[in-house]
Amino acid sequence: MLKHISIKNLALIANAEISFSGGFWAITGETGAGKSVFLSALKLLCGAKTVAGLVRNGEEAAVLRGSFDIDNLQDAKNFLEKREIDFEDCELEIQREIFTNGKSKARINGVMASQSDLQELGEMLVQLHGQSEQTLLKDIKSQQKFIDAYCGNDELLQKCKESFEKLSATNKKIEECRQNAEAIAQQKEFLQFQLSELANANLRPNEEEQCESIVQESAGGEFKRKMANECLELLLGDAGISNLVGELVSKLQKLESKCGDVPKSEAAACVEDYFSSLVLELKKLGKQEVYSPEQIEKANARIALIQKLKRKYKTDLNSLIELREKRERELQSLENSDSDMEELQKSANKIRIELEKICAELTKKRLAGAKKLDADVESRLHALSMPTAIFSTRWTPADLSASGAEQGEFWIAPNKGEGEKPLRQSASGGELSRVLLSFKRTMAEKDKVPILVFDEVDSGISGEVAHKIGECLQELGKYHQVLTITHLHQVAALADGQFCVRKIEDKNRTYTTVEPLGKEERISEIARMLGGEKSPTVLAHASELLRTRILCHS
Repeated sequence: MLKHISIKNLALIANAEISFSGGFWAITGETGAGKSVFLSALKLLCGAKTVAGLVRNGEEAAVLRGSFDIDNLQDAKNFLEKREIDFEDCELEIQREIFTNGKSKARINGVMASQSDLQELGEMLVQLHGQSEQTLLKDIKSQQKFIDAYCGNDELLQKCKESFEKLSATNKKIEECRQNAEAIAQQKEFLQFQLSELANANLRPNEEEQCESIVQESAGGEFKRKMANECLELLLGDAGISNLVGELVSKLQKLESKCGDVPKSEAAACVEDYFSSLVLELKKLGKQEVYSPEQIEKANARIALIQKLKRKYKTDLNSLIELREKRERELQSLENSDSDMEELQKSANKIRIELEKICAELTKKRLAGAKKLDADVESRLHALSMPTAIFSTRWTPADLSASGAEQGEFWIAPNKGEGEKPLRQSASGGELSRVLLSFKRTMAEKDKVPILVFDEVDSGISGEVAHKIGECLQELGKYHQVLTITHLHQVAALADGQFCVRKIEDKNRTYTTVEPLGKEERISEIARMLGGEKSPTVLAHASELLRTRILCHS
């Protein structure tokens, strides 16, 4: 429940500190006093969007704090634990600072938080009900949500959603497979031609480089053979260097044998040995053939083919190989598409059967639950001074969806003798307020959200009906903390506690104050709501209203 709210520099509120306990609380005050500012503060703490102009004129920022007891709120505890936010004694404090430009900062138990965090947490803490909520009752999708909440269909709806999403995903795959098969089939001849051309080319990675290497090496080998043979001719020809050196060595040896003081023959012999060794190496080089003419021709042919295909497809060798593989896959998928679609269809049929079973169970629970809901709501409408009202839920079959196989809609005949019409077409504002309260009272024990805030849902209502609405809110206060902004003395008198919102002027500034009321102050405020706060008779009537509430409670 909400234990305390602090409001500083928000609109006309300079500073307000408001403490609450459980039960039913009324917030009253003159029209225009600023009761909606309190509601705005609570909304902002629960993640409502901020806009420029919220900060009190002349101040830099508005600061809001809300303190909540979450002892019985496991969802909120899980939220905090998931985000590693500490909480002691089940205390939760939300703080939001709003600046003049509309930007804001938020903290949860002192830890920085985003607006979406506040929204998620706020939905666990507070339900805000006003004219917009009554309008929501006219939305048939929201009506079905009411029914499912009453029937406790959360688990079944989750299963239904998951199964429907699986079916949708499978059907999407079937459609994609069909479209892909159609697209490929239209290009089949072209794809087969490309695949044939690329497959026949038998391209291999790095093949172009390898072929160019063969051609380059073969050209170099021919040059080596030619030069080696020319060198051999110089060495071994009739007047070759090797023969001349041999003759030189022979003559030097003869000279050396006859004469002592002559050039030695060893140096010339070394030269002769060198040339002999050189001849052997040149002969080997002259005979060496790295690649055959056939290999060279084949390499040149492969280079020409690769260049042709590169020009034709405007890409490189690796991309040509990838294109070939892609065409193979596409044509293979075309051949396999029928069997793939058959398997996908089997899977879709299986999922659909599962979904139909879930929907059938959901339908059964809805129909049974809606009958009880109709009876409960109708009974509570009778208690709210609509004694002849008829309320029912009607069902329309619908296509299988994430929310089942039917759509429920509320119908009502507010008065005797009138035919039933859809709630979205027939009910007035006052009637919608009573339908809303009837729903909330019916859902009181099932609704997990601890705080209910009603913003003038009693608008357009008076007399005995107002008293009945006050009693309904009083009953809701047994299950929730109920905060009600009201103009009706009948409603305010039945509250467990009351705050008064007043607008005052001081030193040329306007302020809105929010004050808790004691017994005598409540009598005075209820007398004001009755239209005679200074009349002894009216004051006595106000006192009697409060005394009656106390007697009823006891």
